[in-house]
Amino acid sequence: MTRSSAPSRTLPAIAHRWPTLLGLGFATLSLLDFEDGRSLGFVVFLAALIYLGTAVLGKPGTVWALFIVSTVAWVVLDKLGIDPWPGLIGGAISLIVLGLAGGLLRQPLLTAAQVPAMLVFGGAAVLALTLSPQAGGFLVAAALIGHAVQDVLVWRAKQVVARSLAEFCMVLDFILGAGIVALSL
Repeated sequence: MTRSSAPSRTLPAIAHRWPTLLGLGFATLSLLDFEDGRSLGFVVFLAALIYLGTAVLGKPGTVWALFIVSTVAWVVLDKLGIDPWPGLIGGAISLIVLGLAGGLLRQPLLTAAQVPAMLVFGGAAVLALTLSPQAGGFLVAAALIGHAVQDVLVWRAKQVVARSLAEFCMVLDFILGAGIVALSL
């Protein structure tokens, strides 16, 4: 291999990892203005909500659209000074009811697991808001790392959501969780 051919082979390998790079970018931006780990609880709540929504729809390819819509909605509500938590919680309850009514629990294990995952990860994010900054931050960090484990399982199984989003989410969740712990100590 000549020196001139090395970059052309490297670029496609890097381009193939765009979800990892995007996750690193989002995590870095999120941790740059870190003050309180509780404030990042919305990330794990949205992750669980997006996974649940995708499972209810039964179409893994819709996950990026759900991610974009939910992220834009969060930013817009935040900029307008509107508390997004009531809407998020209402959305989660609605999706759980739709999922249960639609037989989501009779789906393959990873798909069915999105109902309890929403309850656990979403509940942790909401509970963290009621705790002290340090305790709440550690709870959010644990939930993010726990969701990163789920991301790995979903990525490996090629189920529930598109693999690209699972890869993005596993990087984002793990780095945010570890970052919260490191910055809180």
